[in-house]
Amino acid sequence: MSILLIGGTDPSGAGLQSDWQVTHYLQVQANSVVTAVTSQNAKAVFDQGIIPYQQLKSQLDSLQSVSFSAIKIGMLGNEQTIKTIIAFLEKQPSETAVILDPVLASSSGGELLSSQGIQALLKDLLPFVTLITPNTDELVLLTETTCQSYEDIEIGARKLLDLGAEAVLIKGGHFSTNELSKDINVYPNNNSNNSSNNSTDFFLSAKEQFYLQGKRWKNRSNVRGTGCALASSIACLLSKSYALNDAVVVSKALISAAIRKASCHSGQYKLYFSPPKNGNLLTLKDLPKVYKKANELNDQHHFKRCDTLSLGIYPVVDSVQWLKKLIPLGITTLQLRIKDKQEQEVESDIIHAINYAKQYKVRLFINDYWQLALKHKAYGIHLGQEDLDRLSNADLKNIATAGCHLGISTHSYTEVARAHALKPSYLALGPIFATTSKVMPWIPQGIKAVQNWVNLFGNHYPLVAIGGINLERAKALQQTGIGSVAMISEITQAEDYIQTTQALIDIFKKEKTERFNNLLNSA
Repeated sequence: MSILLIGGTDPSGAGLQSDWQVTHYLQVQANSVVTAVTSQNAKAVFDQGIIPYQQLKSQLDSLQSVSFSAIKIGMLGNEQTIKTIIAFLEKQPSETAVILDPVLASSSGGELLSSQGIQALLKDLLPFVTLITPNTDELVLLTETTCQSYEDIEIGARKLLDLGAEAVLIKGGHFSTNELSKDINVYPNNNSNNSSNNSTDFFLSAKEQFYLQGKRWKNRSNVRGTGCALASSIACLLSKSYALNDAVVVSKALISAAIRKASCHSGQYKLYFSPPKNGNLLTLKDLPKVYKKANELNDQHHFKRCDTLSLGIYPVVDSVQWLKKLIPLGITTLQLRIKDKQEQEVESDIIHAINYAKQYKVRLFINDYWQLALKHKAYGIHLGQEDLDRLSNADLKNIATAGCHLGISTHSYTEVARAHALKPSYLALGPIFATTSKVMPWIPQGIKAVQNWVNLFGNHYPLVAIGGINLERAKALQQTGIGSVAMISEITQAEDYIQTTQALIDIFKKEKTERFNNLLNSA
């Protein structure tokens, strides 16, 4: 499947020129339809060059037999162009994703969509749109929102959702107000003297909302084509079967890297997409942090770090009895996961488990029951993403202040970015393989994904692979350099749990020896 790029050309490198650069980088096949041949540069728009209706229609008609997994729409120019594109969209399969970058004006200030065109976009085009990606200046024009606060931005995004868009991404690069919440720093516009180091976007759909906070690269304020590239990247990743939220998170990281590496030609910076290292599209410095609410943006939690990057074999068990079986075999990290019981039903078991683990100096993480874990001074707490949703900033601060270690489950790029924002003691990655221990809506990630996560995070957090792991798969995972694998049924349902546990321990003893030898060789 390929994607379709609809937009205008820009001699200075934005528009379709930027779109094609992204599709080439992400190795996605694409077709293009030109809506306008503009004459512009960083200082002014000299001519819109809108393509005549019949010529635009003939371009689209020539593609009626082609199937597209995603369509990215940029510059539209006028109402007639919008109506022509809508007639084309009406014939597309319902599953085709439509990404709309509403180009209303050039970064140099020239108008690129008429007022009648804006009304047609809002009334007629939005119901076809999977994701619309306005910046805050465009949000003001589209929704008459003042954009004086994060609350205003959320209200404006909801207006676009109400008008028919499935999801909205408000880009924060032009956000210029200095009058937000007393507790939240503002990210400046490109011309501001404010020294903020962050650029923050807002994503909203019927299912979820979150803020994406990425680093603002100084001296790169006049890079052209960033909005075009972001929307095109999202379209490309959707064509590769990424979930929409993950496509947004990864695309923000990719564009951050392209801005950071931008090259300067005659005083104008241009996006630069360098080949990925070790097969990784992402680097840690470009990965945005995800926050569910605006009031979380400035919260900094400092959870206690684990004493090693290699937590080893990490059994997840549901009883104190299993702890007593496994700890004498040499297990040094465990998780007690007792599900669907009231606190008063499990407190005595949690007390017993914590005391037993302390006796043998074992890292014991308590799943879910974080208040009991704090009350009885457990080594650590493990939380899933749904558990994070139930905790307030104050709760997380209490866990951090108590010196308790925190592990967080992740299943996607969005969840990893959210966990990374909290800086936990370790990240659990899953499901790596299909599992019967828990119903999972996510596609198994596989060993290649684990290798990518190790390349990205391996020297920053202890990483724990979980989901469908057995003895043979543990051997394969050990080769990626990951320091820990978690498992339930492979141990608790084994015919000989002692033999199985010892075999698993031996695998990661080898891993620790190899890491030690590598450190000696590099010294």
